[in-house]
Amino acid sequence: MKILDATCGIKGIWFQKNHPFVTFMDKRYINGKMQKTKNKISNRRIIRIQPDVVADWTKTLPFDDDHFDVVVFDPPHFIRNKKPDNFFYEKYDMLNPDTWKQDLKKGFKELFRVLKPDGVFILKWNDCYRSTKEVLKLCPYKPLFGTEIRKTSSNTHWMVFIKYSLDQKLEVA
Repeated sequence: MKILDATCGIKGIWFQKNHPFVTFMDKRYINGKMQKTKNKISNRRIIRIQPDVVADWTKTLPFDDDHFDVVVFDPPHFIRNKKPDNFFYEKYDMLNPDTWKQDLKKGFKELFRVLKPDGVFILKWNDCYRSTKEVLKLCPYKPLFGTEIRKTSSNTHWMVFIKYSLDQKLEVA
């Protein structure tokens, strides 16, 4: 079993943060940056983003076609021009407001490229800046199941997709 977390960040969604089946990937490597609070550094919050592979999901990935059985995608949900000097944005990263649609579309295409036929793709999205329905229009497949796409208390949605084999033409977008 080969699993790719394409945007692992601080591995916040993982209970087993060093599982041998998982390749953790992120475009950033940060080993212990401390949070700034009003001109001083706080030792209480330290950012550690330590992926196995440093690569950007919007670019060509360093993996062969059809390599992973499962791909987990939890892209940044924040869309802003400039990253504020803020621990929260440093921790989770942001999408560019001018290119976010193209970036997500390219990212979906590249992540499905490295996913095996009949592989499972898991998407986590939060509606804080753009709706889940808007994001799903950029994906080449329709979700198989997940949380209902409506306003919830957290606005976070999980969806599961299947990359169908070439001989199957089921519910692709």
